[in-house]
Amino acid sequence: MTRSLADRVLPNAVRNQLDRTIGPFLSTRANGKGVCSASTRKERVSIINLAFAQLWTIGYRIQKPASLSEKHVKALMSYWDAQGLSASLLHTRLSTLKTFCDWLGKRGVVKHIHDYLPDERVARPTVATKDRSWKANGVDPAQIIELAMSFDERLGAMLTLQHNFALRVKESIEIHPANSVVENGTMLEIYEGTKGGRLRRVPIKTEEHRQAIALVRRVAAKGATGRLRWPDCSWRKAQNRFYYLIRTRLGITRALKGVTAHGARHGWAHEDYEVQSGFPAPIKGGALGQIDRETHRMACITVSRALGHGRVDVTSTYYGSYGHGLRGTPVKMTMKTSLPA
Repeated sequence: MTRSLADRVLPNAVRNQLDRTIGPFLSTRANGKGVCSASTRKERVSIINLAFAQLWTIGYRIQKPASLSEKHVKALMSYWDAQGLSASLLHTRLSTLKTFCDWLGKRGVVKHIHDYLPDERVARPTVATKDRSWKANGVDPAQIIELAMSFDERLGAMLTLQHNFALRVKESIEIHPANSVVENGTMLEIYEGTKGGRLRRVPIKTEEHRQAIALVRRVAAKGATGRLRWPDCSWRKAQNRFYYLIRTRLGITRALKGVTAHGARHGWAHEDYEVQSGFPAPIKGGALGQIDRETHRMACITVSRALGHGRVDVTSTYYGSYGHGLRGTPVKMTMKTSLPA
């Protein structure tokens, strides 16, 4: 097993102090409310330990976590920039350092990312410019699901949920299908494995949807837990198995087929936007000159809710945007940064 940089570089005393500092706060969300996910906890530990180890390698041999200062954060940002890290990763690492400093009571030590690097370096792409859906890249969801069912029906059932109801991978692994159909069979309720524990409901509209629900219920019922997850797996092991199988048995990788598992959600978002608005999604050509701003906004709100996001503008990462193209349309629209209750 490969040892981490922190294991190789940091003295035991420093690593122990980091563990003791992180421990009491690790499970709490950055806003101090609720419990964060296991993946977030793991990521926090990894980033914080890496940051201190890299500071040691570039000459800042900090002995105590509380000694972290503005000059250290600035040095790290310069170091990470020189490594060519993506804008998204730079944002994530800086955000984790800010959370860490908040735990230490050192608010203000971590500045805004634009205080360290120029705007063009840290701008994250927020509007899709390439269609990431399976169909657009020549991948037939029905064929992939059928192939998956032929060698692992639980994998096939998970993909069925992702394709028909836009579930995330973790949501499709953790769901209890027998308890998830509500409102007289018209809604699929999703709450296990969701981001931030945000409950949502996705409409069950078609016969294909009802058949999908029947399938996943039948598969899940074969295990003692009632989950769709493989009975012999923890959540983490199930996640690893899922990605291993879709990569090695189904070839769902960007290198092989130009898509990832997340492409199933992209495809669902494209189709639902068209259902809600009556026009193709912007990434598929859109309908500039025909669609008005309010129709576009309401479609985006509905799609965002079903995807489990809390902001309308997130939908542009799935199916693009009209940019300022709708400004001249007659219906006045005020884009909101969060969804109405």
